[in-house]
Amino acid sequence: MVLKRKLSKEEEKVLEKVIEFVEEKHHRAEGHDYSHVLEVCKHSIEIARKIKEPVDPFVLLAGALLHDIGRVGAKSGMFHGIDGAARAEEFLESLIKNTATIHRITRIIVRHTPTSHIPPKSTEEKVVSDADTIERLGFMGMIRGIMGKKGTMEFIIEDRVHKRLGDYDRLFFSVSKKMAFPHYKETMNMSNTLKRKLKERLGEIKEIESYKLIKEEGS
Repeated sequence: MVLKRKLSKEEEKVLEKVIEFVEEKHHRAEGHDYSHVLEVCKHSIEIARKIKEPVDPFVLLAGALLHDIGRVGAKSGMFHGIDGAARAEEFLESLIKNTATIHRITRIIVRHTPTSHIPPKSTEEKVVSDADTIERLGFMGMIRGIMGKKGTMEFIIEDRVHKRLGDYDRLFFSVSKKMAFPHYKETMNMSNTLKRKLKERLGEIKEIESYKLIKEEGS
């Protein structure tokens, strides 16, 4: 299915304004910056073109562009799906008269992330969710996930590795899994390297602590 219809001129104008808005807001965002948004858009289009289910191109692109708007200026991403939907609704009401269309877009924003605890239902929601998941995998996805996180190095690495390795199994479409597989392998390799280095580091720390104790005993 190559997107079930073409964008109208009016929809193109709206998307241009959405792009301007998103680029400005994400320009200085850490980790989930404008390049991340564009990658999710690219993956969304690729998935939509390869699945059998019909996809509304306007709803899909607007949702993909705005999916992480709730992260901008937020201290935590814990509620970014729900917060982002509220922000996007305010903005979209100035551009779109059809409330049903706005609702379809904001549901993508809410449901693209597991942190909202509301799983995707519509095809567009599932596509953007898969596209964002693919972007979380691989070397760059791991690095972006580590940025800004608080806690010990051990905790952050274990937490990121655990979450990323579970992402692949949550993909909705077989085409998404095919697209994600190289990134998943990269994640696995990086995970194994990080775990090995972490184990070596902990061993070195124990050796240093033991040496310190021996010195204290001999003094």
